[in-house]
Amino acid sequence: MFKLKSLRKSARLPDLTIQRRYPKPLRLKALCYSLLWLSLMLPSTSTLAKESLTLRMLTWQGYAPKSQVEQFKSDISQRYDVKLNFEISYVTSSDDYFDAIRANRVDIIAPSHNVLNDSRYKFLDRALITPVNLDNIPNYASLIARLKTLNYVTATDKVFFIPLTYGPYGLAYNQQSLPIAPTSWKSLWNTVYAGKYTINSDYYEANIYITALAAGLNIEDISNIDKLNTPEIKQMLSQLASNANKLWSGVDTASDLSGHQLATSWGFSFPELSRRGESWKLACPQEGTTIWIDGHSLSRTLKERPLHKRIAEEWINFTLSKEFQKNAIYQRLNSFPANEETYSALKKAKALPHNEACIDFTFRWPELNSRQRNFMKSIWQQALKQANSPAKLSDDSDVLKAQ
Repeated sequence: MFKLKSLRKSARLPDLTIQRRYPKPLRLKALCYSLLWLSLMLPSTSTLAKESLTLRMLTWQGYAPKSQVEQFKSDISQRYDVKLNFEISYVTSSDDYFDAIRANRVDIIAPSHNVLNDSRYKFLDRALITPVNLDNIPNYASLIARLKTLNYVTATDKVFFIPLTYGPYGLAYNQQSLPIAPTSWKSLWNTVYAGKYTINSDYYEANIYITALAAGLNIEDISNIDKLNTPEIKQMLSQLASNANKLWSGVDTASDLSGHQLATSWGFSFPELSRRGESWKLACPQEGTTIWIDGHSLSRTLKERPLHKRIAEEWINFTLSKEFQKNAIYQRLNSFPANEETYSALKKAKALPHNEACIDFTFRWPELNSRQRNFMKSIWQQALKQANSPAKLSDDSDVLKAQ
């Protein structure tokens, strides 16, 4: 009795010893009120701290919009009863993926289709990535069929790469300045546009591809060292870098393209340019346009962490949903969705981000060996130096093995 009185006194509980004062119906009612009061005062399991789980992702700017990330974290919190910390960093080149994954600093990466087989990195030979369990990615069934049939990783029947989106390294033009679309990559070498265009500085191979196409090489030869190692190609590269007004890195932004007449572009900056009052579009050069396919892969860091891996696969599945593909990939980035239903709806509405006739999957970026890569990096570096450009490439120890 002493303990109950003490508790009642300190917490001001309703008197539970009321059977002597009130009839039975009132006693039951008072007891119910007391129990309800106690349930409100005691901490519930929902207010207790959840287990914290951290995933680290290295991706391209725009592939993980804040609103979608927050939605995903909320969903995971409810379904797995964990507090997800999603640490997201951004890359400017594919080298960043290899450096981070080799140092075990990342769990999810978003490489292009030709990276995993790149002989510089040897992701599979070095066991740097772990296969994806398609049972945890039901939205994989919704992928555009042609994206499933491409071989992203050789010598294995396991899945290491899940496509997210695809698009061109295209020839963009400002419709206010150029109401008629350019018809050739040679436009970038037309002195009329000197100082009026901007190109990417990091993807030297993409710049070499467009130079090779402008010089008349076939798509099969754009990575052929014998065809590229000529005074004409090197002079064209130097001119391309010299006559550019500026060089942008990573992902093109509205500020990078604004005010120019021509540019090389992924097309990601077009929505913001439109909001600023500039109308940009991708041309269809007669020589063709090279394309890339970006997707997700999982780091070896997840191999022995099943819950982390499962939630990483949940993220991949989330990004393949119709909602994410429409809102993040199409509306925000003006890029092609990988989801078949989203793609078909846009095509039916004649609202695809770019002219579908410009997209030829036989023009996707080739896989390069070390000799090809080193040679391309070397001649692009020489072009930048001759142009007295402030843009610099990373000084890899193997760059000078090229010629």
